[in-house]
Amino acid sequence: MTGGGDETAASKQRDGVTERLHGLLPGVFTRNYAAKVAVALAVIVVILAAVGFVSYIQVQDRVVGDGIADLEASATYQASAIEQWRATTEADAVTIAAAQVYNTGTTTEIRQYLASVTTAESSQYRSLHYVSTVEGTQTIVASTEGSLEGQSPSAVESAWEAPIATAMDAADTGTVATSTPYADGDGASMAFVAPVSADDGAIVLVAPVSSDRFQDERDGFETHILTGDGEPIIGEQTGSQPISQDGVRAAAAGRTTTVETEGRVAAYTPVDGTSWVVMTGTTTQSLYGTTRLIRWGFAGVVGTAVVVLGVTGYLLGRHTIRPLVRLRDRTQAMEQGDLGVDLSTNRQDEFGRLYDSFGNMRDTLRNQIQQAQAAREEAERSSRELERQNERLDEFASTLSHDLRNPLTVARGHVELLATRLSDPEADPDDLQTHIEKLEDAHDRIESIIDDVLTLTRKGASVEETAPVPLEGVVTEAWDNIDNKNASIELTGSRTIAADRTRLLRAFENLFRNSLDHVGSDVTVTVGLTDHGFYVADDGPGIPTEEVDDIFAYGHTTSEDGTGLGLSIVKTIAEAHGWRLYVDTTYPDGAMFVFADVFSDDEPDWYGTEFEWGSSSAGD
Repeated sequence: MTGGGDETAASKQRDGVTERLHGLLPGVFTRNYAAKVAVALAVIVVILAAVGFVSYIQVQDRVVGDGIADLEASATYQASAIEQWRATTEADAVTIAAAQVYNTGTTTEIRQYLASVTTAESSQYRSLHYVSTVEGTQTIVASTEGSLEGQSPSAVESAWEAPIATAMDAADTGTVATSTPYADGDGASMAFVAPVSADDGAIVLVAPVSSDRFQDERDGFETHILTGDGEPIIGEQTGSQPISQDGVRAAAAGRTTTVETEGRVAAYTPVDGTSWVVMTGTTTQSLYGTTRLIRWGFAGVVGTAVVVLGVTGYLLGRHTIRPLVRLRDRTQAMEQGDLGVDLSTNRQDEFGRLYDSFGNMRDTLRNQIQQAQAAREEAERSSRELERQNERLDEFASTLSHDLRNPLTVARGHVELLATRLSDPEADPDDLQTHIEKLEDAHDRIESIIDDVLTLTRKGASVEETAPVPLEGVVTEAWDNIDNKNASIELTGSRTIAADRTRLLRAFENLFRNSLDHVGSDVTVTVGLTDHGFYVADDGPGIPTEEVDDIFAYGHTTSEDGTGLGLSIVKTIAEAHGWRLYVDTTYPDGAMFVFADVFSDDEPDWYGTEFEWGSSSAGD
């Protein structure tokens, strides 16, 4: 009983204090909850203004320091990018010079190799030149610019003379000598010279030099490459960015420094391995403009706080009606079919649970409609796919029936003639033998068509398992399997690829027969590698442009003895492996079939090594 009396007394005391506080406040604050909140928010605004002003002074100093650090970091990054570009280009020059084509290839093969390097997707070079130094005379033997072949390098560009001499005097074939930047058309270029492994020549790799390729992506930053004397490299323009000789001298001495002049700020830093200097600059307004944003942000915070004061009071006065009105409007939108209406809320009271219930109802209804739509779309896709399959089957059946009907008609005619001759006791045996041979030819034709159809159907499925297959071995076997007559085969490159060996063998056989059928018995077939696959080419007249689109279609043939399924089988086998097969219409020397997407750039090749898959040593 004593405790209860104490609690009652304390409660009465607190109520009395509250009443006295209410008596000190104007009646508007005691009767209006929104007014109380407005006073509290006004106090918060005053505190925010004081804290924001002090923070603004501190942040302003920090922004200036961070801006300079950012500018210097950008300049250092660009210098590293330039150094990496130089090192990468030197490594590319060494790699190109190490190719065996200079030792064993003809001038045409060397030229084709250089052209393939410069036209590669990742290539950014202007040109490549193979310079021979036999008997002390420097001559451009092969070049991606054919007009320069046979000329002296010094006559083409005097800047090449010194690096060629340096590279040829080096004992290590991995040595790369570089020229100074020189004018080249509308821009500037550098020559990277590496000796080839034969010790009687060198590769001259010409690469463009421009600040544009090293520009920072951030707005307002400009990067320029300067010489050690502070002059822009040939063809470069610094625009409105002035050059500070003090900054250039500091960078030449190996230091990164920042110089502010004429309303602009620039960072100067050296490029390792060269005498170049990178200058990255911008306007002071752009670099330090954040301080102005902070100032406006400070004013915005104060203004926003004032606006929030009024808006919050208004919203608190209607915290019950507005949620109901909003819920009513959104349920009406759902009734009209808008199931994407937002029913989310942060409230956890009765209104929050009410919103959650309507949200769950909306989600359930939306999921059911989506499932129904998905089922309908799947049915439509299945119907379209079935229609496409029926069209393909109809086309295939028409082609097959046409191709089988011709030899059957021939066979039936010769059977009738043979029956007539057999009833004649004076029939010539040679005439009878002729009809028998025609019957055999017709049956051979039917057997060939059946064989092609079985290949097309059985080997057209996706390849589930592959094994490492040396390209050279399967090409040789396919060539031996056909009647190659007087034709010849050339293999310009080989590697191990992942494939179904039996299907790949059939594809090569069909392509080789296609070349023999359309070019003749003296055709030369070439098999070689591309960046992502391999090709089969011949030296015939090529494929007419109007036939390229139809060459892989069922039944397409220009040969009287062909089934029209040979190239269809090749394309089916390629697609079963996940490869692409197309005709290279730019190939000038005949017909070229290219198998693409066979392997990627980083796929290892174990062919020709002691780790070759599927091989075993004699001692095993």
